[in-house]
Order: sequence, then C-alpha cells, then structure tokens
Amino acid sequence: MVAPIVIPDASKEPTAYVEALLATLGDRDPLEVYAATPARVRELCAGLDDAAWTEPMAPGEWSALQVVGHLFDVDVVYGFRWRLALTEDSPTYPGYDEKRWSELTRPAPRALLAAFAGLREANLALLAGLDGAQLRRDAIHAEQGREDLRRMIDKVAGHDLAHANQLERTVAAATARAT
Repeated sequence: MVAPIVIPDASKEPTAYVEALLATLGDRDPLEVYAATPARVRELCAGLDDAAWTEPMAPGEWSALQVVGHLFDVDVVYGFRWRLALTEDSPTYPGYDEKRWSELTRPAPRALLAAFAGLREANLALLAGLDGAQLRRDAIHAEQGREDLRRMIDKVAGHDLAHANQLERTVAAATARAT
C-alpha cells in the first residue's frame, strides 16, 4: 500500500495546509506536475468498474469519483483565481467548502475524466504563456492571505500530488474489495 500524504485541513489550519502542499511539491517543476496529472488520473482509474468508482477507501473518505471531481473543481476555482489575478490589481477571493462541493452531482466517470482533461488543458495554455511579471501578480485569499501566481501554481501542483496519492490508495482499496 502506498503511504498517505498527509495534508492539514485548509480551513482549520491554512498556514500548515499551504506549507504541506509546498513541501509535497518539493523541487519538482510545478507545471510538469500540473500537466501530467490528467494522464495519471486516467491511468489510475482505467480498471474501475461502475461500482468501484463510488467505493470510498474507508468510511468518511472520498470515492474515486469524488477525488476526480475535486480535482476538476480545483481547476474551476484556480482557473478563475488565476484569471482574476491577471486582470485585476490584488483582487480578493473566498475560500470554499471542498467537502460540500464533493457532494455535488457529477457527470459519469468517463465524461468527468474528459472534462477534467479539457479544463486542465485550457488552464495549462494560460499558465504556459505567463511571463515573470505576470507570475508576480498577486491576489488575496480570504483564508490564506496574499499570494502571487507562482505560489498559487506551486500549491496546485502539490495538491495534485497529494490527491493522486489519495486516488491511488482509493482505487487500490476499491479494487481489492471487488476481488
């Protein structure tokens, strides 16, 4: 079994949350991590049947469908935040309740994977074209404070790694129960 990556609760411990995401990323290139995630997610989920998609790793944990849905949601949220920071001077934006969002209705698994890959591709096109001055543009997160685009990108890449780890463990548990 893959060892879990432990990330503190973003709402309860925002500073520890950010530090954990940045530590998870380490010295990896954030755009390479960000670009590789959709293929990794698709690979991890390739063998899931309909029942396994909705099987959590353990009580209180997310299913594969919820993890992939969360990654999609994060791209919606950060795509908006990045665009806001690039077009306004030090805008503010709220946090959001990811646990409540995880309960929202999702498309079928294959459609969700395709939507995630498409949204990620659009966000990557935006990020790939940024210059140094744009990466220094900042915004104010209601819970985590002021952050520039470079930090936001690093956080999302660390977040991807943590949730790919979670997804790997979730898929392993769901498929082990099915056999």
